[in-house]
Amino acid sequence: MTDNKTGAIEKSIETISKILMYVCMGALFVMMLWSVADVAGRYLFNSPIVGTIEVLEILLPIIGLLGMAYTQRVKGHIRVEVFYSRFAPRPQAIIGILITLWSIILFTLIVWRGLLVVMLYKQQETVITNIQVPLFIVQFLVPLGSLAMCLVLIVDLYHLIIDMRKAD
Repeated sequence: MTDNKTGAIEKSIETISKILMYVCMGALFVMMLWSVADVAGRYLFNSPIVGTIEVLEILLPIIGLLGMAYTQRVKGHIRVEVFYSRFAPRPQAIIGILITLWSIILFTLIVWRGLLVVMLYKQQETVITNIQVPLFIVQFLVPLGSLAMCLVLIVDLYHLIIDMRKAD
């Protein structure tokens, strides 16, 4: 790949992760408003919002699953620097490559199995009790977030390989 193509692909993946991050922010805001409205309804008017727990159970995975790619892109995940920083640049790059490859394999498996579960829920026409939302829509967040994570990890792998070549 040329640098222009690589840059365009990276920019596209960055845009995808930012869009998913904004979806997470929106879900968190809705979650906050919904919780406040439910508590106010329960204690001020003695009338809680029906299905609040189910809605919050839908919003919570949105925040966790769709936010992974952005967090990885900005290197916000926890890492054990005490161990990692003691190595020279080349071994650091090799460790980074191995961990990133393992992560890509793991998240690819999650995408695959997640899609199988989505298809199963779609065939069974399973819905969430009280709010009648099809469960496959919510379950689709798992492969979507994992696919975005795979894309970010592939970009990370590319940069780690470049860093390893520079370390030679």
